[in-house]
Amino acid sequence: MDQALPFENAKPVQEMTIAEIGAALEHVTRWIEAERVRERDARKVYDAVASEVEDRVSKIRAYAERLLRANRDKMAAFDGLLGVKPAQSAPVRTSKAPAYLQEPKNLGEAILAVWQQDRFAEPLTTDELADAVKSIGYETAAAPASLKSSINQALAKLCKVGRVIRYRADGTMIDSKDKTSRARKYLAATRLPEGVIAE
Repeated sequence: MDQALPFENAKPVQEMTIAEIGAALEHVTRWIEAERVRERDARKVYDAVASEVEDRVSKIRAYAERLLRANRDKMAAFDGLLGVKPAQSAPVRTSKAPAYLQEPKNLGEAILAVWQQDRFAEPLTTDELADAVKSIGYETAAAPASLKSSINQALAKLCKVGRVIRYRADGTMIDSKDKTSRARKYLAATRLPEGVIAE
């Protein structure tokens, strides 16, 4: 349920004195900031849930793969008992596709796989990463805003363990101990120029 606005029960504006109008104007900034605080708190909860869902979905898919393999093995065992010869399997085709296109990836692995391609050798924004992970075969039904939020969560984890490096808007690298600077772009640590060491 929506909360009442702080001025809903106040005197009608047309009936206010100049002093009352001035006093109300002084509260506007505080009211707006209070709403922004609510928004930030809600985003934190959403991001935490989105990250947990991504992890749980990945585990559910892995479990489904195990179920399918077990089902195939049991069906093959019945064929042996009934004397049915296994069907001749088709020759295995050697795929020339890169490893990151040959198997499903969770979002974190997909992000790292982006920088395995030469065309993504430079630092990328989260918007650019959202397009890039799709281009390498990562599939998701998430809305763009939801995907971007999940990418931010995954990047935070990758930066924490030193696998991804943060950059400022001016292109300078952010020290891993710097918790105040806002990152605008990201790059896999493996893509750092020769001789450059992340601190």
